Amino acid sequence: MAAGGAVAAAPECRLLPYALHKWSSFSSTYLPENILVDKPNDQSSRWSSESNYPPQYLILKLERPAIVQNITFGKYEKTHVCNLKKFKVFGGMNEENMTELLSSGLKNDYNKETFTLKHKIDEQMFPCRFIKIVPLLSWGPSFNFSIWYVELSGIDDPDIVQPCLNWYSKYREQEAIRLCLKHFRQHNYTEAFESLQKKTKIALEHPMLTDIHDKLVLKGDFDACEELIEKAVNVFTVFIDFLEEF
Repeated sequence: MAAGGAVAAAPECRLLPYALHKWSSFSSTYLPENILVDKPNDQSSRWSSESNYPPQYLILKLERPAIVQNITFGKYEKTHVCNLKKFKVFGGMNEENMTELLSSGLKNDYNKETFTLKHKIDEQMFPCRFIKIVPLLSWGPSFNFSIWYVELSGIDDPDIVQPCLNWYSKYREQEAIRLCLKHFRQHNYTEAFESLQKKTKIALEHPMLTDIHDKLVLKGDFDACEELIEKAVNVFTVFIDFLEEF
């Protein structure tokens, strides 16, 4: 709540400036930079890959880190065999470590399409500096991929983005530690596992899963393990969402 009991305004979603950073290939005059301009009546105003052999991609670099909420694709004024029937979008703070934000496809028509991108982890927004578009299939299966126009929108207010960036950095550090803990336990490096867990105070998983691992993997006590699973179902309702589907 804002001062005086007023409801705080939602962060403004605006267009996010970007530049073309990297690309897999391009064909003839169909340059990657063409996607910066929306010219639906110009058949040549598009990026076209040199082939449809994977991986083909475009990497966009945002002017500054932002919460990228939406991506919009413009198209040619007529249906076209090179439109993307299937594609994926990835994002991250660096181009070597990206998270999948979207898996979808475009209709083979002339209408712009806007998609919501994954921009939260555990209800917490996370920022991106790089967006990678990966075409997977064109409407004409043997044709190269074409993208006519791309627009990104979201939040780039530093007062909002910076706390999200701080949280995301801490989150990635914790996930890296969990991967180390998982590796140590899988290879039975007990001392290293216990030392890292004690030092960082980071739990690898839910305590019940740790208990099941101890009884099943380390001790081979199947009866005790069954009791734990029954307890998980009846007392802690751990599987309630799964069971409701049946």
